Amino acid sequence: MPGVVASFCMSLDGFVARPDDSVGPLFDWYQAGDVEVPMVGYPMTFRVAAASAEYLSAFLDSVRHSAFVCGRRVFEHTRGWGGRPPGGGAAFVVTHRPPPADWPADHLAPFTFCPDVGSAIERAKAAGDGTVGVSGPSIAQQCLNLGLLDEVRIDLVPVFLGEGVRYFENLGSGKAEFERVEVVAGQGVTHLRYRVHHP
Repeated sequence: MPGVVASFCMSLDGFVARPDDSVGPLFDWYQAGDVEVPMVGYPMTFRVAAASAEYLSAFLDSVRHSAFVCGRRVFEHTRGWGGRPPGGGAAFVVTHRPPPADWPADHLAPFTFCPDVGSAIERAKAAGDGTVGVSGPSIAQQCLNLGLLDEVRIDLVPVFLGEGVRYFENLGSGKAEFERVEVVAGQGVTHLRYRVHHP
């Protein structure tokens, strides 16, 4: 699955987080089953239903040697994942600000700070196996607008958040076309996977 891939849990009304960046019930399915799936490169284990386990394991295996791009908001909200970004590979933060001066050096070591999305994606492709994971809806939207996004994954959770951070917003012309690749019914979630075609 080489390419640039965005993957988010999303509510039925299109939100990936509440206004304060908390996810509420969007991550409940990660602990709603009996099958253990360890996170790649990060000390976390999911317990999901069998159908979700197969889908999630395949995705995590596909990004095992990939690089990772996120925005400054995600980087700061997660506190840099304690210096261990998801996937365990190189990580690139899109920001115009310098790295936080008060953060431990070992927490910053895996991260490279880049001034724009295009340079971050280019460097991430070169740093890994060609596959790049994208975190943060703003970064995904910018990638989509620039024709850089190859795949969109949505873990659709049957809840309404009512307000917050939308997955799809500020999409410019919106000329990209989506080809359905996979649909998997899990427990408390439906997994949707689309290939992106740019004009």
